[in-house]
Amino acid sequence: MPDRYGKGRASRRDGVRHKVFVPTTMTVHLARERVHLLDLSAHGALIHAAAPPPKGMSIRIECAGRLRRARVMWAGATRFGVAFTLSLSDDQLAAALAEQQRAASAHGTAA
Repeated sequence: MPDRYGKGRASRRDGVRHKVFVPTTMTVHLARERVHLLDLSAHGALIHAAAPPPKGMSIRIECAGRLRRARVMWAGATRFGVAFTLSLSDDQLAAALAEQQRAASAHGTAA
């Protein structure tokens, strides 16, 4: 059954997930918080935060050079998963992963 994004839930979750470590910011209501992307796909991300927002909350996350709207799909003690309202294009995902690689190389770490 299609979800509000026009695809079945399974097809959105089946996308390739890329392990990353990207410091970024999340905005919930008007409050900004520093977070880290831990994995990234075209449809969503795994995020680490000191205090994750609750399931169902709409947030904005800086990702792939843009502020992206997302909905929290699940939340744990320090990690949570989001689904992007608009999926990343292949080019946007590739650019985000390339930026992660450049940052990791500059710091002498691996992604």
